[in-house]
Amino acid sequence: MKKLLLIFISSLILVSCSGKKDYETVFANPELYSKTVGLLTDVITYDIFNPPVASRIYAYSNLAAYEVIASKSDKYKSIGIKFKDFKKPELSDKPINKEFTALLALMYVGRELTFSKDSTQKIIDGHLQLAKDSGMPQEIIENSQEYANAFSKAVLDWSKKDNYKQTRSGVKYTVNTKEEGRWVPTPPAYMAAIEPNWMQIRPVLIDSASQFLPKPPTEFNKSKDSKFYQLADEVYQVGVKLTDEQKAIADFWDCNGFKVNVSGHVMFATKAMTPGGHWMGITGIVCKNQNADFDKTVYSYTGVSIGIMDAFIACWNTKFTYDLLRPETYINQFIDNAWKPYLQTPPFPEYTSGHSIISSSAATILTKIYGDNTAFVDSTERRWGWPDRKFKNVTEAAHEAALSRLLGGIHYREAMEEGLVEGKKIGELVFNRMH
Repeated sequence: MKKLLLIFISSLILVSCSGKKDYETVFANPELYSKTVGLLTDVITYDIFNPPVASRIYAYSNLAAYEVIASKSDKYKSIGIKFKDFKKPELSDKPINKEFTALLALMYVGRELTFSKDSTQKIIDGHLQLAKDSGMPQEIIENSQEYANAFSKAVLDWSKKDNYKQTRSGVKYTVNTKEEGRWVPTPPAYMAAIEPNWMQIRPVLIDSASQFLPKPPTEFNKSKDSKFYQLADEVYQVGVKLTDEQKAIADFWDCNGFKVNVSGHVMFATKAMTPGGHWMGITGIVCKNQNADFDKTVYSYTGVSIGIMDAFIACWNTKFTYDLLRPETYINQFIDNAWKPYLQTPPFPEYTSGHSIISSSAATILTKIYGDNTAFVDSTERRWGWPDRKFKNVTEAAHEAALSRLLGGIHYREAMEEGLVEGKKIGELVFNRMH
């Protein structure tokens, strides 16, 4: 983490020293915002936040930055004023630097919602140093800090009413062993279900966790002539014949933030970026490719992060409503007891696919903002050792993310297809309600 922070501070120096620039030019650079979100991703990864919790951090942090932008814009309107119990801060007319303030608000919220306070503070300190080095008057720095504090406090106060604290000590999930076809923990760690109460979190812009509840999954059946058996057998047949390209797709989109590894009698975990973090990276790439200015970049990150948070809430509601067993469990019991999925099965019920719903929601919002012509090279997984992948547009990327879960052996086709449908509905609603 310290090495990453040093790289970030070095990048700030490069931004500020690429020709003599005044502070307004330095902070108007939208790539500075993307770099900062990337550093927040590093903290989230280091702190091992699971995907739903990570999505909450991204949503509230970006929302604080966006509210700063909206308060100084004729084009972008406050989202917070649409929320029940959101108290808009009283603001002074003191001069500020809008972009600097937005960056501070992003990290002030990120600092409070993550564990590694020293790391987030160093990111904040890096921006403060950049402001001084680029000639920002001390009065503007202090005014911007005050303004950022006001908005971060407003967002944090509102976040405390979303039921998150209550879900930390809620009723634990009990595995249903009385009915066949229900989810049970899977190898190698047989972990308990993650965030079984996440559907109780207050959504940001959708009406409720069940607003777009998908149709029930195909009924569980052990018969070889049944549709359910066929769904499981497809996962099995694909899994035993994976091509190198299919493995590359599965690996690229794995985004398993806490993978349990077994070596002999030793079990250890490795960290990785969450799927939400992957889409934060994609958002930054698309913004850069589309020459989005600072305000539009913040707007894009905010829309995508809210779409992902709301999608996770809806997805977890679906998962624990239908409580469906994973392909690994079914295949081991009824097809091949020695079969293992290519990817490690995540510890929660199967239907629907989280990757599918959040990717579809994110891609829908980005498409609404930038249109279908969003060809890009996805380089977000370089640091995890996976080569870049090219996509014609973000929708193609979302569909590949969904397919990766079948290729990885952790979802039936039905879960990915229905997840894509539900994610699109959520993305459309989030985008429409941001205006």
